[in-house]
Amino acid sequence: MVPVVETILTEFREEVPATRRILERIPPDKLAWKPHQKSRSLGELSMHIASIPGMAERIVKSDEFTPGSIQPPSANSVEEIRATFETNARTAEELLSNMTEQTALGNWRMVFKGKEIFRKPRVAVLRTNLLNHLYHHRGQLSVYLRLLDVPVPVVYGPTADENPFA
Repeated sequence: MVPVVETILTEFREEVPATRRILERIPPDKLAWKPHQKSRSLGELSMHIASIPGMAERIVKSDEFTPGSIQPPSANSVEEIRATFETNARTAEELLSNMTEQTALGNWRMVFKGKEIFRKPRVAVLRTNLLNHLYHHRGQLSVYLRLLDVPVPVVYGPTADENPFA
């Protein structure tokens, strides 16, 4: 395996179970719920999280991306959200496992309306747009669960609802 990608893949593998635990707590009857009128609904946020590992395909297989060029998938059920996550997690792991050093270190760019927003080595984009992006929204989802009085599962350690060390 390419050493520069190995740390990303290892970290991704470690984060999949925590993300799965959060997604397993989504109450099926609350997909339309929003904590604020400007917020995404629970279903929209959950499907976005489930879709984030799918970004690996766009990052690994292409050299650029245009925001808004892909319609975000809608969430019709928690089963669909979970299935989307599982499919995208498997695909991301396979792509990361087979990435060459040349691809990992190659430049990737984001372009909007013909203007380059940024250009970075692909491995740096995987760090920010895959991993950090996942953590950010997973944290949001844990707050949604708390506001809905759904027990928040362990992510890195004890929560007010679960203690793996007890």
